This record gives sequence, structure tokens and C-alpha cells, in this order.
Amino acid sequence: MRNRKEKELIAKNNPELMLCENGDFKIRDELAEKYEIIDMHCHMFKGLSQLFPSFLQREINAPHVSLMDKSCFPFSIKMFDTDKISFTEYPSKLISKEGIVTRIKLFSGALVLNYATEERLISDMNANQIRKTVIQQINPPNRSCAEEMDRIIKNNDRLYTFGSVHPYDNDVNKRINEYMKLDIKGWKLNPHIWGVPIDCEKSIALLKKLAETELPIMSCSGTGLPEKTLMSSVPSNKTKKEVMTQQLGRFEKVLECIPNAKFILAHSGSFDFKYISGLMKKYPNTYTDISIQPSENIKKLICEIGSERILFGTDYPFVSQAFSILSVLRAANTEQERINIFNANAKKLLRI
Repeated sequence: MRNRKEKELIAKNNPELMLCENGDFKIRDELAEKYEIIDMHCHMFKGLSQLFPSFLQREINAPHVSLMDKSCFPFSIKMFDTDKISFTEYPSKLISKEGIVTRIKLFSGALVLNYATEERLISDMNANQIRKTVIQQINPPNRSCAEEMDRIIKNNDRLYTFGSVHPYDNDVNKRINEYMKLDIKGWKLNPHIWGVPIDCEKSIALLKKLAETELPIMSCSGTGLPEKTLMSSVPSNKTKKEVMTQQLGRFEKVLECIPNAKFILAHSGSFDFKYISGLMKKYPNTYTDISIQPSENIKKLICEIGSERILFGTDYPFVSQAFSILSVLRAANTEQERINIFNANAKKLLRI
């Protein structure tokens, strides 16, 4: 199996983890089973299938395949690091082995979604003691996976979903009304996937309408690449432009416009992490999920804003669920902090 020896070394150096037969990692049962974990930030193929061209719109049922190997995070097993954002090192030079591998992974890593079937998700949830998961939908303009996702969650009481309305949908009001007839728990925006700035006129108009539903709103937040890599030749110009659509500073304008909405800053600002605490202190209606963040950053969040507005998330299948669980276990000093992050805060926000 690919990288087996390197992965065995990772498990040895991180005794909270176990290496599964398919090459992915899981958290040891006794460390997580008591927390009734709720994953607030997860993806599966059917929730994002509309983003793919028709020839790629197919699920692949392959339980023996490592999702970690298929994903762009980490870019290679040698670049894996539990103490880094996205659990991976980032190269600064394209003309290097790591730079070439990274560029390939940035281009092809989204194909891991084809393997993120409902069956595989539930299997990985079971392996990592995750009780419930919120599937985040992402739709391009005037296309939707809403009815398919509604069918899935109505047949599986361990799954919830957030709806996706694009700022450039032809009839935003109609799309919102259609979603409100379905079983959704909130809304998800994806500025970097859409290539639409979170603080542009269209996005602000959409956010104001979503806020009227009184459901929580989540948006990916923060620059998705470290500054050193962003300034290098590794990412394409298109990628560089897309990741700038959700810089954390842009959310000042957003949060001023929807002061009463429960707003979730996904990924804790990604590589803009150093600004997240200040923003959340200024706007008490904000929450954040810790998907892709290492333990040291989560520890800083707990110290600076408390544990009551921090949500557990993984960004599965792009990141192994085990790594996010590991980060919270290492970051929290008390059982109450772990309970808040793993489930209590999500229960209040989702009203479950």
C-alpha cells in the first residue's frame, strides 16, 4: 500500500491515532466515544456534484481506497504535519519536487469527492466516533442538488444539510423559498469556489435575504494559502484570485450588514487565523469551525474568545476526520471545553 511505512511512523509518533487497512487514519475509540461528536463542516459527492462537468459526475464506491492519498491535504505524505494549517507543509518554489506535487494536487485533489459516497461517509464517521454530520452543499448559478440532498438526509437521521444559494442565481428569492420547504439547518456560501467576493454587492444582497430566515449562515473564510506560497509561482493566477475573495478583512462589511444573524466563519480564517479572535470579539453573533486548524491555533482561540462559539468541523473528505479530533483533544484543557466544541455549541446553533 502506498506510503504504508511513512503512515505507520505517523501513527507511532501520534499515539492517539490508528492506521486503518485502507490507509486512512482514525482516532482511538476510547478517546472520542463519549463526546457524541457533531461535524459541522463536511462534504460528500452528491452535495457538490453540480460543480463537476458531466463526465466527472459519478460516484466511486471504493472502501479500500485512502481518501487521504486522493486529497490535496497533505500534498504528500512527507509534507504531512499535525502542527500546520491543513496538516501539511506548503512549498514556495514550483521548480522543486514538492512544488510540482503540490500544483498537481491543487488541480486534482477535488476528485477525492467522487469517493465521498454516503456509505463511505457513514463508515468513516463510525470509525471516528462521529455521531452526526452537517453536509455543506455548494451549487453553481441556477443549478441545485437540493432535492437529492433532502432525500438523503430524510433517510438518514445522522445527517443534516445546509442549503446553497448562489449570488448570481436568476431568482434568489425563489431559490430561498424552495429551500425553506425542505429540511435544511442553515446556509453555506463559498466565495473561493464561486470566484465571487464575500463583500461584493451581490453577496451582501444575498446575505441580507438569508439572514431573514433566521437560520445560521456559514461561509468559508480567510486566505486559503500561506502568504509565502501565494506570492510564489506554485498556485496559478486563477487560484490566487479565487482565494482572495474571502480574506478575513472583507467580513467586516458583511457582519455590519447582518448584525443579528448567527454567522459561522468556517476554517477559523484559514491562513488569516491571527485576525479571527479580534473579529469575533467585535461581532458577538459570530461562530467559527476549527476545520483544518492545528491544536495550537485552537488553544489560542479558546484562550481569547472562550469555547462557547467554537464548533467542531473537519472539511471531510479533503481532510481526515481524525486529525481535527486530535487537534481539539490536544487543545482543550477541560472536559467542558471539549464538550462545548464537539457537540454542545452545535446543538444550540442547530436547535437539535
